[in-house]
Amino acid sequence: MAEDAKPLFLKDYPRDEWMYSADFCEVCGARHQVKVKEVQSDGLYGVVEIVERHGPGCPMRFEAYPNERSDQAGWEYMSETVRLFGREFTPLKARGNVAPCLGCGKLIVGVPLILFLDEGRGGELDFCFGCAMELGIIDRLRSGK
Repeated sequence: MAEDAKPLFLKDYPRDEWMYSADFCEVCGARHQVKVKEVQSDGLYGVVEIVERHGPGCPMRFEAYPNERSDQAGWEYMSETVRLFGREFTPLKARGNVAPCLGCGKLIVGVPLILFLDEGRGGELDFCFGCAMELGIIDRLRSGK
């Protein structure tokens, strides 16, 4: 996880190049992949292709949900940063269906762990499961602290 990483926009990710997403299959652990296909002129929003990978024998491999799909990606940031667990983050103020993990910067193609600030008025902090574990968010939620 990059320490206090600079905010990235969709235009900052390589185009037409497969990269690992922040997500993985919860059953077999195979990492999903994402490719930025189109970016609007503002550099903030566009379209990505997603391939959900599964290992041999994984029961998710035969699910009715398509393994390949396109989706809307993009996000905008709030103007102020917040500190969480000793790290500085710039909250998201708007997002498409695919947006970055604020911990590692990889694109989340599934469901992020979202921490809403001031009931959403202060933006949101989106994290992948790995970064949420590394930051201790999951443990704190489990313990109720």
